[in-house]
Amino acid sequence: MRSHPPFEETSGAAMESRASTRPGKVLVLCAGLLLTVSACGPTAGQLQERETSASAAPSGTVAAEPSRTPYPTRPPSPVPETTAPPTQVGVTGSQVGMPQPVQDACQWLLRRDPEPASGAEAGACVSAAMAAGGGGVQTLRTDTSWLPAGTYSVRFATGPDFAMTLQDTEADLSITIREGQRVLHKENQDISADREGTAEEAYAAILADAAELTVRPERVAALLAPAEEVTVRYGVVLDGKPCTQISGSFDTGEAQQPGNGTGLPAGSSAVLPAGSFSLCLDDFYRPVQIEITGLNQGITSKITAVNAQWGTHPLS
Repeated sequence: MRSHPPFEETSGAAMESRASTRPGKVLVLCAGLLLTVSACGPTAGQLQERETSASAAPSGTVAAEPSRTPYPTRPPSPVPETTAPPTQVGVTGSQVGMPQPVQDACQWLLRRDPEPASGAEAGACVSAAMAAGGGGVQTLRTDTSWLPAGTYSVRFATGPDFAMTLQDTEADLSITIREGQRVLHKENQDISADREGTAEEAYAAILADAAELTVRPERVAALLAPAEEVTVRYGVVLDGKPCTQISGSFDTGEAQQPGNGTGLPAGSSAVLPAGSFSLCLDDFYRPVQIEITGLNQGITSKITAVNAQWGTHPLS
């Protein structure tokens, strides 16, 4: 039979040994539990923090609904450029008394525009000034044009009805135009001008057209109208007096072909179908000198007309 130590000693030593080791085991156990809990998921404190952050943050981003319009949006239309109308000016100084139709037709000159004008605008201005001028006297010199070369004395009226007389200063040749009748007097014979008549009458019509070229307002307008541009110079001195000079080139040959319908007076290109012109205008834009140079059937021709005594109505 095995002997055993006394019960009291064995039991006391064991209890003392257990008591000394129990706190360490408890700490180890608690640390293991904490590691296990943290490994399994968030702690209560972490959950509370997450709930607080979730309540403060927006629940989610909602895409904005695109704006809707009843009709498709069109790109803006380009704004057209607007050009202010030319300034209307009146007359002062030496131009006071200029008839209103002349002021209306010659605004580009009254404004002293430096840019060229069209031939039509220049022709309208000069013809209006001539018509309002009433008439005057003219010295006409020709060099190989349809009129025989020489010097002619002309008296003319531009309104209310056009009339003129042209007299060769050296030969027995004159042209009279009055009340629609055009008559050539040559070698003691009077010949009516008629483009569709006899050879003599057709020749008389050519001479009458040439005689009218520098004195009849619509003939001068037809001469200037075909020019693409008419240049202008202000303050040009002619015979000691200032004038306004306009110049350009013309070609009426094509305009006179049948079917073109340009409205140019018949026979306006009878003298020089193509060439150049230069006009010096007085304060009322009436021509005081007209120079025309060009070719007629391959022959160089030149006409110089000097006007004076505007408004005297020499044929009254």
